[in-house]
Amino acid sequence: MNDRKSLAGRIFVVLLLFGGLMLLVIGRLIHIQFVKGEEYKQRAYDQYTTETPINAKRGTIYDRNMKEMAISVTAEDCIIVPNKIRNPELMDSKKRETLISGLCELLDVSREDMEKHIAKDTQYRRVKEKTNIETANKVREFIAENEFEQFIYFVDNTKRYYPGNELASTVLGFCSYTEASGSEQVGITGIEKQYNDYLKGTAGRILTAKNGRQQEMPFKYESYIEAENGMNIVLTIDWTIQSYLEKQLEIAVRDHKAANKVCGIIMDVNTGEILAMSTKPDFNPNNHNEFTELAAEFYDVYLERPDIKPEEKNEAGYNSYLWKNKAVQELYEPGSTFKIATSAMALEENKVTGTSPFYCNGAKVVAGWRIKCHKTNGHGAETFEQGLQNSCNPVFMDVAELLGRDVFYDYFNAFGIPEKTGIDLPYESSTIYHDFNNFNQTELAVYSFGQTFKVTPIRLITTLSACANGGKLLKPYIVKKFVDDDGNTIESFSPEVVRTVASEETSEKIMTYLYNGINVGSTKNAYVKGYKIAAKTGTSQKRDMEEGDYVSSCLSFAPADNPQIAILIMIDEPNGSSFYGGTVAAPVASAVLTDVLPYLNVEQSYTEEEKNALEVQVPKFTGFSIAEARAKAEKNGFKVIIKGDGEVVNEQLPRYTSTIPVGGTVIFYTGKEVPKADVKVPNVLNYKASQATDVLAAAGLNITITGSYREGVKDVVAIKQNPEAGTMVQPGTSVSVEFIDTEASD
Repeated sequence: MNDRKSLAGRIFVVLLLFGGLMLLVIGRLIHIQFVKGEEYKQRAYDQYTTETPINAKRGTIYDRNMKEMAISVTAEDCIIVPNKIRNPELMDSKKRETLISGLCELLDVSREDMEKHIAKDTQYRRVKEKTNIETANKVREFIAENEFEQFIYFVDNTKRYYPGNELASTVLGFCSYTEASGSEQVGITGIEKQYNDYLKGTAGRILTAKNGRQQEMPFKYESYIEAENGMNIVLTIDWTIQSYLEKQLEIAVRDHKAANKVCGIIMDVNTGEILAMSTKPDFNPNNHNEFTELAAEFYDVYLERPDIKPEEKNEAGYNSYLWKNKAVQELYEPGSTFKIATSAMALEENKVTGTSPFYCNGAKVVAGWRIKCHKTNGHGAETFEQGLQNSCNPVFMDVAELLGRDVFYDYFNAFGIPEKTGIDLPYESSTIYHDFNNFNQTELAVYSFGQTFKVTPIRLITTLSACANGGKLLKPYIVKKFVDDDGNTIESFSPEVVRTVASEETSEKIMTYLYNGINVGSTKNAYVKGYKIAAKTGTSQKRDMEEGDYVSSCLSFAPADNPQIAILIMIDEPNGSSFYGGTVAAPVASAVLTDVLPYLNVEQSYTEEEKNALEVQVPKFTGFSIAEARAKAEKNGFKVIIKGDGEVVNEQLPRYTSTIPVGGTVIFYTGKEVPKADVKVPNVLNYKASQATDVLAAAGLNITITGSYREGVKDVVAIKQNPEAGTMVQPGTSVSVEFIDTEASD
């Protein structure tokens, strides 16, 4: 009996143990199946498959007129079909040898590697990545000649290409490979980075199965997943306007030896669209690690900059410096351009009118500090309008005092100065400014004329455009829409008003004051013939840098009576004959607008004086008798020089359809006389316009006047001429001479 109980007990214990083990096994199976199931499934999948990625075609970036600014060009991958190549029914040994030796030579692949590829038991095998189009075409010829179509083919891979080279490079940015991205290019800067997830698309792949011995299984176990192209982006940038801006910025950085680059922005004041944005020197995104010619010229200047860390004083550091979009990423003290905002505050609060009286004795003492005007002997008595036109610091310190600390700071916030603009570009910098607790009488005084706080150029032009468009503070943007490969719009972006900060009446008054000042104030060099320009210049000292470092700037609106665009030009640390915004930045803004406004079909509005100074087309004089040609020339207001003793005009200079000013000189060649380059161009630099015209006329040459010359504007002298003095030219040649007001001092 006891033995039976003992046996039953032992059986029970065994069953209990067995049951426990079963529960453990079942628990483990549940854990593997449901808790760790996905993980193990993926690990198993990884063990028996290999993936060959097929890169997606990166989306195209267009300008606003659908001109390609960044494209993905074909750089194809060469694929072979090993199973077919090894199949003796499809390819004999002689043909196989032809294929191997031919591909090795054309693709620069070793025979050993090629044979390894062919030995793989797979349908697809990538033997060469990113084959350029020339090589790919040679391989296609080889395929056609030998009837290898079923054994070799190409799949698209892409290489990023920027047709404009440097054009808008700091806006577009560039792509590169990273450790994380593998064979996929990713955006590193600019639009390429900001919209990388939209542009990159979805990569495809070839999935190949492997058996337990890690050998590739027959191609029937493979699958091919196509890549999905990236989205295309249409920018607000206009290729032509961008070109005009960059041309003048390149001239400016060289002419003024700008030690810390130059930048420019052109914005539609009524929408916030960026029509152009550039920094010079910049880079070529097709070869982003190589210096452009302009960048190479300024490399030594970069190495000497005291604000660059020692470890960054090398080519890699300089490249990073060149990649930065100065208009968005770098800060500066705006200087007197900010007087536009202070003016708007005072007009909105009815603290001043255009005729409000002020007095400038050259300085103002605030909280024990003597703060000077740029005209150290003072402007004397002046109205508020004149104070704005003269860019008089004491007037604006008085205006800030009238507004008071609280009101000024409220407007400072309302105008968005402390905020980022939110523009759709990466790395936008934040404003540096005093919080209200540290904003005292001295800060109030110097803020009124744009000193001791720092903003980005994009922040400033956005803020001050609100003073031109009727008071609407807009969010700037640079992407207009997304489109598919057929041009269909997927998503579009519209102007966004952040808030209203001033009235239309205030905007109209400010534009009127600035336009009236174009002939009498510090903005004389912002003048553009035939257009009404409202402009404000600025010169700010870099107080955190060595003595003598300045930032010169000019902000212009056009046309003044119906503002459509704003342009901001900023020259950082000019080292030429002047550092004032009026003489350094204003002529650049003028030169850009001289090209841009006609392109935009902005209607011209000539004064009588400008009409009289317009150039006219030279008629045809050849074939006419001397008497007939002279009468025709004099009727058109031309002076005449006759060369030779013939009776008929055989040749003429300037040529038919050329343009010269009214009162210019034409030369008639008669008899055996023919045009010769026998006139030496005289030097007219530093001459006034009338003097330069007379000197050139005496030499039998014509003059084309550019720049800020017009009747009644003093101190305007020649600073450039083309052809240069001493050049031998034909009589009647028109010499282009640029004039500016060299005394414009803010």
